[in-house]
Amino acid sequence: MSTTPPPGPGAPPPEEPPEGPASAVGAGTHSPSDAMTRYDKEKDAYHCSYGIPQPALAVLDPERELIVRVDRHSFRVVGFSIPNFTEWHEKHADEEGNFAVDLPEVWPMDQTDTSGATGYSW
Repeated sequence: MSTTPPPGPGAPPPEEPPEGPASAVGAGTHSPSDAMTRYDKEKDAYHCSYGIPQPALAVLDPERELIVRVDRHSFRVVGFSIPNFTEWHEKHADEEGNFAVDLPEVWPMDQTDTSGATGYSW
C-alpha cells in the first residue's frame, strides 16, 4: 500500500472528513481492499485498516518497524500501525514524502515470535 504522510507545519488543512462514523461512509459499501488511514498527532502514530477496523492480534514486525494487525482466526492481515511515525517516515519515505508498506495477505504465524516480549527497539 502506498500513501502520503499527514501534512506538515504550514501545509493547507486537510479536507473535512464526511459526517458520521467511518463505517457509514459510502453507505456501507466498503470492500476488504478499501484502506482507512488516520494519523494520531498526539501519539505520533499512523494507523491503516484494510476495510472496517476489527479486533485483531497485534504482531511486532521488526523488519518493517511497525505493528501488523492480524485476524485471530484466519491470520489474514487486516491493517498496521506505525508508532513514532515522524521518525519512521524520515527513514522510509521517498523524496516526495510517499512510502509503501508491503505486507503479505496472510501473516506467517508459524514464523512469528509469540513469546510475549514487549520491548522493541528500531
